Amino acid sequence: MAEESNNSIFDKDNFLSVYSNDIINAAREVLIVSPFLTRKRTLQMMQYLMVALENKVRVIVVTRPGEDFKEKDRSRLQETVGLMKDAGISIIFKSQIYQKYAIIDQRLVWYGSINLLSFGNAEESIMRLDSPNIANELIWSMENK
Repeated sequence: MAEESNNSIFDKDNFLSVYSNDIINAAREVLIVSPFLTRKRTLQMMQYLMVALENKVRVIVVTRPGEDFKEKDRSRLQETVGLMKDAGISIIFKSQIYQKYAIIDQRLVWYGSINLLSFGNAEESIMRLDSPNIANELIWSMENK
């Protein structure tokens, strides 16, 4: 793979290889904030998250609880959450979250309009920043909601 610059803007067609590589190379922690989950994207990401878990990296997913969704969508959500929990991923439920981002090792930030555990549309984009300050600010804002 070509060497990527530290700070870049990606779209849904070109972010996945760089993002998954960042997850595989995580040393301590992967935090993913994704208000929406789909089984298909979660299963696609599990192969990378499993590598992180095998490397003793803590993986945390923050998403919205079942009550935030229509009744018909809840069982699919619970099933997807169950898959992640069974793998050893920590799940934190927070109502009314809208931001979409991932923070790797408290310094590498993926931030934008792409739901990192569900599929989006063509106009969505995501930024990759190497910034401990922004990472800490996002972590602080999530913990204090």
